[in-house]
Amino acid sequence: MRAERPVIAVIMAGGPGERLWPLSRPGHPKPLVTIEGETLLGRAYQRALRIANTPDHVYLIALEADRQAMLGALPDLTETRFIGEPMRRDTAMAALTAAHSVALEYPEAVLAILPADHVMRDEDVFAEAAKEAVALAAEGDGICLLGAVPSGPRQEFGYIVPETDEGGPRPVDRFVEKPDAALAEELVSEGALWNMGVFIGDVRSLLATAEIVAPALYQSAREAAKAVAASDGQGLVVTYEHAIRLPFDRAVLERTTDLRVVPCDAGWSDLGNWPEFVRYHQSTRGDDAPLGPAFEWREPGAPPLQVLGTDDMIVCSTPAGSLVATLEASALVRPPKVDGTPFVPQDARVVEKPWGAEYIWAETERYAGKLLFVRAGHSLSLQYHERKMESMWVLAGAGTLEVDGRPRAISPGSTITILPGTLHRLTAQVDLSVLEVSSPELDDVVRVQDIYGRA
Repeated sequence: MRAERPVIAVIMAGGPGERLWPLSRPGHPKPLVTIEGETLLGRAYQRALRIANTPDHVYLIALEADRQAMLGALPDLTETRFIGEPMRRDTAMAALTAAHSVALEYPEAVLAILPADHVMRDEDVFAEAAKEAVALAAEGDGICLLGAVPSGPRQEFGYIVPETDEGGPRPVDRFVEKPDAALAEELVSEGALWNMGVFIGDVRSLLATAEIVAPALYQSAREAAKAVAASDGQGLVVTYEHAIRLPFDRAVLERTTDLRVVPCDAGWSDLGNWPEFVRYHQSTRGDDAPLGPAFEWREPGAPPLQVLGTDDMIVCSTPAGSLVATLEASALVRPPKVDGTPFVPQDARVVEKPWGAEYIWAETERYAGKLLFVRAGHSLSLQYHERKMESMWVLAGAGTLEVDGRPRAISPGSTITILPGTLHRLTAQVDLSVLEVSSPELDDVVRVQDIYGRA
């Protein structure tokens, strides 16, 4: 009898979730948003556990900068199953890097890739549909997708159009991305399904398909997986910098014909923007009426807001920013642009770094002053100083500071003191400018982990 094939579930958690700003933001991406007492990432992990053979068969791919925050939200995930991307290159690079990484260890695996930031009202229905797709993928060479049964015509979703309107798994005819109102209504009437962003396939067949239809991405992802396996941080950065930026649907799925879709009536939503976020919360209360009074969301530590005399408003208050918008206008939300150009003191000495640059503006017997400019997606080494103490003030940008294994989101106005012997790492999600004043410049840094290969 043939041994059971490993079923590997990969959670993709690298998206910025910009349309839910300020709830989703650098240092606190959308998968870490809490819904009904649980993070979206935590829900995705429980979903993945119902697909994979064992907890060790669940992987997570996300920005390296978010490693500690993600692992902190998933204490049961094995750290070796975290694949850290040095920068965002969309879902094709993420999915194929994960697929290559899985194939290195489990070449016989059936691979399920699913988003980290979606919700289901009925997890049992989702699990059954996913298991049906796994069984189909284990039998053949094609890729199986899950398609949400629409609750009505919606313009903000992508659609999967099956070849027939019969029940059960069906071959895929075509994809339609975000149709206008008339086309959305026509698609729903013809039995089209919403694209859930979940795809399942034999890992070797999936990679073989990608090699044919997207050879450059296939090769980049292959090199990235090798770099991950070898802990070659610099090689991973170089590979990602040159990788093509495309969603998996466009790069692979729309270029192959061997696709099937399994209908899934699980009450799915991608929570892709504020109207969808509000709609989901209304549905959990059984309330399908218009928004009515203001929808308010306040995070702990955020300044209080009071909204009076208006309806149909969304009000969100967080430590990183606030949003006040009508329901209709909130669909257009994007993070405010922040000028990441560093202020450089006159006559500062410039020291180029692989992550950006240091601008040293003062060196005396009592202290050293410098401006750190860290490029988005880059990190300083995980390090400590034997004698030097540092005080930092964030001037611009956003990122995280990991101190003794605990990540902290930082933004303009954040202040930090690093004592000697404290293990720390600074990471930029957005170009980051940090003013640093320390005890006299000492060459006493001890690098514990460095993606650029420095000792």
